[in-house]
Amino acid sequence: MPRHLTRTRDATNCPSESHVHARSLRDARVATCASRQNRTCTCVSSRSWCATKTRGLASLGAALLMMIMVASCSDAGPPAPRETTRELSWSRIALPESVVVSSLAPTSGALLVGGNASSDRGHPVLFVVDASGDTRLVPLHPTSPYAKVADLVSVAAHGTQVVALGAKHGGAHANVRWTFWTGSTQRLVEYPQPFETFGGQSAGGLLGIVSASDGPVIAGTWAAKEGGLDAAVWLPNGRRWLRQESAGTALANTQQIQVNPRAASTAGSAVILSGSVITFGDGVEQRAAIWSWPTRSSAWTLQQLPDAGIHSEALSSRCVRTCWVSGHADGRVALWSFDPAHLAESATRDSTLPSLEINTDGPGPRTVLSGGRPGILFSHAGSTRLLVSDGHNGWQIFTAPAGSVVDATTVGDRLYAIIRTDDTVGLWTADLATTRAR
Repeated sequence: MPRHLTRTRDATNCPSESHVHARSLRDARVATCASRQNRTCTCVSSRSWCATKTRGLASLGAALLMMIMVASCSDAGPPAPRETTRELSWSRIALPESVVVSSLAPTSGALLVGGNASSDRGHPVLFVVDASGDTRLVPLHPTSPYAKVADLVSVAAHGTQVVALGAKHGGAHANVRWTFWTGSTQRLVEYPQPFETFGGQSAGGLLGIVSASDGPVIAGTWAAKEGGLDAAVWLPNGRRWLRQESAGTALANTQQIQVNPRAASTAGSAVILSGSVITFGDGVEQRAAIWSWPTRSSAWTLQQLPDAGIHSEALSSRCVRTCWVSGHADGRVALWSFDPAHLAESATRDSTLPSLEINTDGPGPRTVLSGGRPGILFSHAGSTRLLVSDGHNGWQIFTAPAGSVVDATTVGDRLYAIIRTDDTVGLWTADLATTRAR
């Protein structure tokens, strides 16, 4: 993912092009003038100098003068080649009109799709989509009042087990009421939890549920003893979920670092959280970061990702032997890779990724895998594009349906994506095998 924005010695050279980053847990603000913008400022002064220097050369003719000025003033090299965007065939998967889908997860050669239907005063829905695009509704059995109207916002599967989290705003303060579901692709049942499990005065929020080889894990945030929110995980004990202590681990805030987890994923037995940390050493910076938990008996480790600029986040990871995590760095799409067993030594940023603008608000990019190759589906200014590694230290850019990416995953070579436009949410699919034939 990209060229970085860096600090400058004198931001007053181009004050109109300095910018302020304000997204952080504590509304930290960091101002910087982008290096590419400074080059613009430098170029302007160079051209002024060159114009003065070459006034005496007018007798050589206007054409020769222009050639000299261009040659002597071009200190930035030739312009970057324009990236080519290729067409990719997408089709929309038909779902009932009342359904709004929210989450995706692969399972046994098929796709799980969670969401909510507005019919009958609203109720949760879960579909299985096969390779041909045919859909089948999974029977759901809610028990608690909030489960009956929940939106299945996170779904995961491992082997034959399917787990899900439902969410519904309610109560006097309209906080999210979380519900836990488990079963299979044949039947999903809600198991009510005590209110204090995910709610109450100390509650933060939940990022989602994932399924590692050791079993499911719920990731989120919880009030820290020293203030703010720590990262947190919950583990099942039978049908009940128990929050694990974050204090004293890499999940907790310190005086030097404030944590900001944004998403969860797995790699075998390992649980991986991606997000950012806010640091205060050399001014306030928000840097992309990864937390790794190799096994249930291991300690959590925190790794700030390299070449992360001054405002960055890691937002979506997928793993085979190598893990890839996509996000943004100083307003550009970014991709890092690492070995989950050797996180500190192996983390690196992909310097070959095209430098493309990305929305830094909203769900963020989604990392996908096809044939062992990473891809990134991301949005910017109402348009969506797909970046796919060509396997030779290069990238291809493909078209995607307009809108904002909500979620995306792959089942084999087939890519599935939830994309939101102004007033509709659609489930789309494309065949990534065709990208390898280019």
